[in-house]
This record gives sequence, structure tokens and C-alpha cells, in this order.
Amino acid sequence: MVSFFTLLLSLSAFAQTQTPTGTDLDSICREAAPSQPWIVIDDGFCEVWLETRAKITAENILPATGKLNAVPSCAEAIPSPSPVKATGDKWKVRLYASHSFTTYFNSDLKIDSSRYQVSIQDYEWAERSSREFFSPETWKKEGNNPFQMIDEPTNTFTVSIEKNGTEFFLSAFHPKYLQKDGQIKQMTGTIDGVAIDRMQAVNTPFYGYVHTPGESKIVQNRCTHKQMEFTVGAGKRFTLASGKAGSLVYTPSIATGVMAGACVTQAVKQGEWWEFDGNTDRMQIQGFGGNVTNRLEFNSPNERFGLFYENKLGLYHMKHGFMDGTQEYNLGFMGNSVGMKFMIHNPNRKRAPSSEP
Repeated sequence: MVSFFTLLLSLSAFAQTQTPTGTDLDSICREAAPSQPWIVIDDGFCEVWLETRAKITAENILPATGKLNAVPSCAEAIPSPSPVKATGDKWKVRLYASHSFTTYFNSDLKIDSSRYQVSIQDYEWAERSSREFFSPETWKKEGNNPFQMIDEPTNTFTVSIEKNGTEFFLSAFHPKYLQKDGQIKQMTGTIDGVAIDRMQAVNTPFYGYVHTPGESKIVQNRCTHKQMEFTVGAGKRFTLASGKAGSLVYTPSIATGVMAGACVTQAVKQGEWWEFDGNTDRMQIQGFGGNVTNRLEFNSPNERFGLFYENKLGLYHMKHGFMDGTQEYNLGFMGNSVGMKFMIHNPNRKRAPSSEP
């Protein structure tokens, strides 16, 4: 720009006495001899001028007269690039499949049935992992097959859609939990019509054919068959690192949902030791709640697949069958899942370049 104004000032000073009418800038810059002597201070203008003339047509830089006063501004001389059509990000679909290791927290349990009207403090649940179904030796046993490893061990399947880092998902978690053996808890209420308020075994072990009034003999209390947690939620994806080897992504999320299943309960009959009262629930919604999840995943360079670890903290208020009555409690759990991620649909990877000029 300085060179351009220097040339203009020089030309203006000598225009009337030393410059012929109709001066051609191309001739000057190419050192063609003018009819009269010239004084030109060139700080690089000619180099820029000739380069610009090589890129654009004469109509864009000078009118047909070729006069100096017809030189357009730099903004007029250099055309603007054609606008690029912005397509933006599109929805991507991913599938997460994992095996889950779940810890269940203690909770007060309230039972209301014909034989048991009792509250049990700090009742304990245990995980039934069924990890033996990962072993080929189990597959060989009668009634078993390799495909049971998909259903039997505790697992989680999640389908997510994501755009611009915002993720929405539907998750199906298959928990399996049951009464922990050997519990001695504070029990208050009545059992078989006998009032109790004491520490005693939840399931009194066999010690001979002797009965103590108010003994608790809950043999089974398990929620494993068809037990499912279904949740919908949302999260935000953050890329922690990215390179030739792949990418590391952290996704915190929150979800809400329902717990459903068909729990089984069983207790020794009153006055007996080897006969039982029991009940199997029909499949039903047992409670409502939600969870908070943190997921860390490592993806391949093209993100078609990856490995991930997920930690989930969940809480549900549960109410479902206990023998001929009900049981009510808060089910808290922490799940740690390890599995694989697959990219099901990524339209951004298939986007073709725009054909517009």
C-alpha cells in the first residue's frame, strides 16, 4: 500500500510537464521507454502490479483507456473467494456393549405380608454375576450353550445419538441381585404373629428340629429373572486427546428410568423345616429412579470402534412382591462396566465436497 501511494505522488508531481497522456502502467512496469524522461520511485509496486495482472482479466483492473486514473483500489482489483457452503455436523449413532460389575448398597427393607410384617435395618444385597457362563466348560453342561454368556452375566447395552458433542441415549442394564447369606440384622415387627424387636438371623440356619417364636426363615429373596433397568438420558462428549493412534473421550451424563423384573421370594413354612411358602412375581415395573454416569472411551483413528470403561451410580425406590404381600426399599448401586463401542452411523464421514463454484 505504501508503494502504491508513493507511485501516485510521484506521478502527480510530474503529470503536467513530464508525463504523456494515456500512460500505460504495463509498459512502465516492463521498462518500456516512454517518449519523455520519467522519475518513478518504486518500492515494490510493479512486482505486485504484474502479479495481479497475470491473475485477473484486463477488464477487472483497467478500463479500455488504460489511464492511470482508472486504477481501482486493491479491494476492487482482487476478487473475493467464492463462499463455501456450510453443511455442519450431523447426528451420529453409536452402540455400547459391556459386562458390568455391580456393588449394591445396604438399605432398610420393609415387608408387609400375611406372615411377615417386619422392618429389617441395613439389609444387604449381593450381586449374582453368573460369570461362570464365560467359561467353555459351562457351555458343555446340559441345558447350556455359548449364547447364554450374552444374557446370564450382568451386562449393559446402550444406543446413543450425538451431534456437536451433545449425546442422547437409551440404555438397558441387566442387574441380578439377591439376599446376601449369613445376615444378622435388627428386625422390628411381627413374624407369624410374634412381636419381635431384636438382632437375629434373616434366615435362621438349621440347628435341629427346634423352633424359637419369631424366628425369621427367609430362604430366598432374589431379583434376577428378567430384571432390567431401562433409562433415557443425555450427556456431553469432551475430547481429552486426539492423534494418529486414536482419540480419548470423556462423557459425563445423567439419566432417569424404570426398574422392572419378576422377583422370587421363599420362606420356611411355620412349624416346618423342609417345606416352603413362596411366590414368583409377574413381570412388572418395580420402581422409578435414575443414575449418574461417567464414561471414558478410547476410539480408533476413524472411530469405527473403541474400548470403554463406565462408572454408574444409581438409585431406585422399589416396591414389589414378597410372598403374598409386598416389600419396599431403596435400591442403590454402583456399576463398573467394561466393553466395546461401535460406530453404527456417521453421515459426516460420507459427506461429499460441494460442487458449487
